[in-house]
Amino acid sequence: MGQHDSAYKLLFSYPHLVESLLRGFVPGDWIDRLDFQSLETVSEAHPRDNLGVRYDDVIWRLGWRGSDSWVYVYLMLELQSTVESFMAVRVLDYAGGLYRKISKSTEAQRGSLLPVVLPVVLYRGQRAWTAAMDIFDLIAPAPSEVTPYLPHLRYLLIDANAFPADRLAAMHNPVACLLWLEASRGLDTRPIDELDQLLDVPDHADLRRACALWLTQVFLPSRLPGVTVKQVKKLEEVSPMIAENAIDWSAQWREEGRHEGRQEGRQEGRQEGRQEGEAAILLRQLTRRFGTLSPIVEDRVRTADAEQLLEWGDRFVAATSLHQIFDGKAD
Repeated sequence: MGQHDSAYKLLFSYPHLVESLLRGFVPGDWIDRLDFQSLETVSEAHPRDNLGVRYDDVIWRLGWRGSDSWVYVYLMLELQSTVESFMAVRVLDYAGGLYRKISKSTEAQRGSLLPVVLPVVLYRGQRAWTAAMDIFDLIAPAPSEVTPYLPHLRYLLIDANAFPADRLAAMHNPVACLLWLEASRGLDTRPIDELDQLLDVPDHADLRRACALWLTQVFLPSRLPGVTVKQVKKLEEVSPMIAENAIDWSAQWREEGRHEGRQEGRQEGRQEGRQEGEAAILLRQLTRRFGTLSPIVEDRVRTADAEQLLEWGDRFVAATSLHQIFDGKAD
C-alpha cells in the first residue's frame, strides 16, 4: 500500500470524515436515519488470497437512530489511484469475509438478520474508471436457468474527478475539500482554506493536525516531486506556507532540472545532453500533473532550447493548465 493511500486511510480513521463522506456522497435520505454518535471502528481483519489477513481496510459501523437493537452499517473504503479491473471480486471477497466473521461472533443470534454492508471505493486517479462495479458483470453469460444462482454485489464508486470544482466548493464538506484538492491541477489553496474553516472547532484539533501532515508530507510532495516542502503541524499555516515558498519551489525545481541536465550532458558528452535532461524532467512533471501528453506537447518540449525550458519550469509550480505554462496566460 502506497504512502498516499496509507495517509488517506489515516484521515478516514476520524469519525467526522466518515460522517462527512456518508452525508455528502452517499445518495438517499436514509442517511438521516443513522445514529452518527454510535460510529465506531471495526478491527476485524479480512482474509487475503494467500490465506493471510489484511488490516488496512477502513471499516466502521453505526446503528439506526431510535432502534432498541443494533442494525449495523459497515463502511468499507478502498482507496484507489489506478483502475483495477477486478475490484468487484475484491469487494465480494471482503464482504464475504466480513459476513462470515459477523455470523460467528457472539453478537449473532440464530434467526437474526445480518447487517447491511456498504462497500465504497474512493477513486482519485486521472483515468476514467472503467472497471465493472458489480461482480455479476464480470461473469460470462450463463443459461437463464443458471443466472438466478450467480452472485450480485455492487460497490459505490466515488470518483474525485467526476465532480466539478464549483460543485465540490458549494458542498462545504471536508471530504469534498479533499476531492477538490485531488482534482485540482495546480496548487489551489481554496480547498485548503475551506477545510481550515470547516474544521475550526476544538473537537477537531487532532483531525486538523492529521490534515496538515497529509498536505505537507504526502499531497504537496506528490505534486512537486524533487522539491523540499516545509512540514507544518497546523492546518491554518499550510496556505501561507505555500504562498511564501512558491518562488523558492520554482527555483529549486529549476536547479533540479539543471542538475539532472548537467548529469545527462556529462553522460552524453555534449551540450544537447543537458537540454535533453531538462526536457525529460519537465515532461515527467507535466505528465504527473496533467496526465498523458499529446505528441504535439511532447515535441514542443523536446525541441525547446534551455532558456525556454527553464522559463516553463518557473511557471510549472503555480500553473493549473498547460496553457498557463506554455503561453504564460491565465485561462
